[in-house]
Amino acid sequence: MKKMTIQLTWAFAISATTFVLELVGGLLSSSLALLSDAGHVFADAVALGLSLFALRLAARPADAKATFGYHRVGIMVALVNGTTLIVIAALIFREAYQRFFAPPEIKTTELLAIAAVGLAANLAMALLLRRGRRASLNIKSAWLHVLGDGLGSLGVLASGVVILLTGWSYVDPLISVLIGGLIFIGGLRVIREAGAVLLELPPRGLDLEEVARAMESVPGVLDVHDLHVWAITPQLIALAAHVQVEDQPLAAAVEVCAALRERLRGLGIGHLTLQLECHGCAEGKTFCHLLEPLGESAAEP
Repeated sequence: MKKMTIQLTWAFAISATTFVLELVGGLLSSSLALLSDAGHVFADAVALGLSLFALRLAARPADAKATFGYHRVGIMVALVNGTTLIVIAALIFREAYQRFFAPPEIKTTELLAIAAVGLAANLAMALLLRRGRRASLNIKSAWLHVLGDGLGSLGVLASGVVILLTGWSYVDPLISVLIGGLIFIGGLRVIREAGAVLLELPPRGLDLEEVARAMESVPGVLDVHDLHVWAITPQLIALAAHVQVEDQPLAAAVEVCAALRERLRGLGIGHLTLQLECHGCAEGKTFCHLLEPLGESAAEP
């Protein structure tokens, strides 16, 4: 955690410095591609700052106000970051559309110099965050910001070279549209992953029928029903279920729970809440249908 915090802090500092350089360079060179990249770098700085805040908050232990801890703060930040990517892409598309009709004169020397600095900075940030993206959707969203901006800087360099060699200024808004498209796709992916966690959907790639079969194959388990599996974060998977076992001493039931825990850990599920029963419930379905709130049903005659 400490190492990831240091990496995020360095990435934030690099991003803020790069934003100032690209903003000034874009204004001096009149390049929409460079200004678009500067806007994305600004979003990077905001995303990295939010990610740093979420990382510190997520490290707080669970308490009476947040019994699962504060891990979901990172998911909320990822959702915000993904949304900002979509907004930035829309702004780039709008400005590029306008410049197709009135392309300004591009100063290629300033454009190429600032874009090269931006590319180097984004490569440095991407390397800093590369490993952390596998451990946190929060870090992944920030890494996608940085990666998209690195591709943007590469596109800006390409547009500068084309304008320098051919004088064809329409390449500037064309490259901007390409940058916007990459940003838009990255934003949609982050929003989809964050939304799945917030809706408490089962993790992608985890077959719940397979989970139920794995649990029922444990010696001593007669049936599994009312099964719920959800992600607290993409890396922290929780499971709750009713498990029917034979009427037996408590010590024997504890051994069944230990075997279930070991079996489910192999499937990547780390947090379990199991209700052991010696009689099946009325419905006995693997996946239960949630009924109306108790208050509403109690009010009925």
